[in-house]
Amino acid sequence: MKSFLTTLLMVFALALCGLVAFQWNREVRLRQRLQALTDEVQDQKEAIQNLNGLVKRTQEEVDRLEAIRKQLTATIQTNMAELSRLDKELDKALRENEQLKQQVDVYKEALTQANENIERQNQIITQQNEEMKKLAEERNAIVAKYNDLVQQFNDLVQKWNAQQEALAAAATNAPSPPRR
Repeated sequence: MKSFLTTLLMVFALALCGLVAFQWNREVRLRQRLQALTDEVQDQKEAIQNLNGLVKRTQEEVDRLEAIRKQLTATIQTNMAELSRLDKELDKALRENEQLKQQVDVYKEALTQANENIERQNQIITQQNEEMKKLAEERNAIVAKYNDLVQQFNDLVQKWNAQQEALAAAATNAPSPPRR
């Protein structure tokens, strides 16, 4: 029995050694699995941190783009107001331009009329100048005739005076006629 117990003890010892070896083997696999899970958790934590950083950068970019959008919206509103003002000014300028065109047309018409009047006046002045020349020629002819007539009259007066002097001289030199 002693050998049986010793054998049994040895069997138990061997079984216990097998169980310990089995548990160590299992423990190694569990530790490897635990290390793999720990590595996986660490990787996931790193990924989460990376994703959080990415989310933060993305949020900053979104905020920056939102600020740009607000600025562009304000610029668009300002531009729209400016366009509206410029449209009004353009309409006003077009109306003024149309009025000025009409005024230019009126001035052109008035200038044309004035030019026509000046041409008529020039024609009338030319005609009057010609008539004045004719009248001057007629006056000169009449003055020349008058001068001839005056000259003839003066000649006649001189002849008359000479004849009267001759008669007066003849009367003073001549014997007096008997009186009756």
